[in-house]
Amino acid sequence: MILSNYNRYIIAIKNMSFDRFYYALKRRITNIPSVIAWNSNVGYSKKNKKELRKYKNIHNGERCFILANGPSLNKVDFDLLKSEYTIGMNRIYLMKKVNGFMPNYLACIDEKCQLKQFYDEYNKLNIPCFFNWNQRGLFDKKNNQHFVKVKFSAGFSRDIVKSQTYNGASVTYTCIQLAYYMGFHEVYLIGKDHEYKCPVKAGKTSISDGAEKNHFIDGYYKKGQVWDSPTYEVEECAYKIARSFFEKEKKVIKDATIDGKLQIFEKVDFYSLFN
Repeated sequence: MILSNYNRYIIAIKNMSFDRFYYALKRRITNIPSVIAWNSNVGYSKKNKKELRKYKNIHNGERCFILANGPSLNKVDFDLLKSEYTIGMNRIYLMKKVNGFMPNYLACIDEKCQLKQFYDEYNKLNIPCFFNWNQRGLFDKKNNQHFVKVKFSAGFSRDIVKSQTYNGASVTYTCIQLAYYMGFHEVYLIGKDHEYKCPVKAGKTSISDGAEKNHFIDGYYKKGQVWDSPTYEVEECAYKIARSFFEKEKKVIKDATIDGKLQIFEKVDFYSLFN
């Protein structure tokens, strides 16, 4: 099962656009110093890994909700999540403007479209955050800021310190690996609409006109900012790998997105999860 998913993942990577492949290759070459720094286990690398280890199995046996950024979040009653553990991604903190909600944790690994464009906003957050190690220089390195090393290859990380994390073409995959590392027994996805309206082909970069409707709030990307259209095939192969790991260890991972189009995980009605 794992090998089969691995092969599908490799095939999907081969079918990626040239632009995205070129960017990934360039990123690997230019970030060699970051790889060396991560593996050195001295200085800030040592301190960062020590902090990451504090989260291992910190929520053993509990359940959490992973919040993507799709428009379907506007159909969710966030009052129900106030007493739940939540891991949000990217600019989920904008939800605070909508209904005052903030997740327990936040993860963001996209270097070009997220961290480099919004690092000043991420720097102001006070909740525990997990950012891409390669862009640690953008941050103040406050106590709530942690950094994970991302691999551009197929796999699933049981330990984000020892084996790093795998890209999966989406920060959602990083959040799933974080949830696993934290020991959550039940994981539910919400806001993972898996239905982008894209003016360009998968894997290519768009320049926002400020009017795109792919997120829970208007103006998510302002005019002139860049964003990449998703590569669904790569994502889906990664999710199959994650599902295999969860099933093997008798853990639960389901998709509670309202009207979501992702078909990898078992679907469950969001509201049925609450008394």
